[in-house]
Amino acid sequence: MTTRRPAGKGLTYAGLGLAAVAVVGLAGWSITAFVGGGDDDADFGGLVPDTATAAPTAAAAAADDPCSPGEGDQLSGEGVIAALEHRYYLLRSGESVRELMAPDAPLPEAAMIQQGIDTVPLGTTHCLEVTAIGPNTYSAQITEVRPDRRNEFKQRITTTTAEDGRVMIRSIEEVGA
Repeated sequence: MTTRRPAGKGLTYAGLGLAAVAVVGLAGWSITAFVGGGDDDADFGGLVPDTATAAPTAAAAAADDPCSPGEGDQLSGEGVIAALEHRYYLLRSGESVRELMAPDAPLPEAAMIQQGIDTVPLGTTHCLEVTAIGPNTYSAQITEVRPDRRNEFKQRITTTTAEDGRVMIRSIEEVGA
């Protein structure tokens, strides 16, 4: 004995399936059009530097990273070191990093710092451990996590306090090899 299914029921399911696919497709197209999935090669005439669009992504990643030392400050040695690393890895600004250094510090100028920043791939995150080892002297261990590898740096950093009370970087020395 053969059982027959009513033809109308199969067509109803097929129609509902097609309608669902159409709704999902239309929603996807609408979101892409609204968010800006248009011309990927839009020319902004050099007004937007390559790093300008990458920083929010890196900042968002750092906000989710329990290892991130935060934005830092210039109220303490630990704070200014955290600020330096934040500006280097997240803001990606040599000028901003240099502003944290004493004006007469024997450290690179902003353009040279920027050259170093530009060698760090977008998406790189970092961890920072700072330990006071003497007056105005700190041991910093930076673990840099690049998309393709992990690097560790150990530094001895000295700070100084400016006349206005801001703590500034005086020197940075690599420790070990």
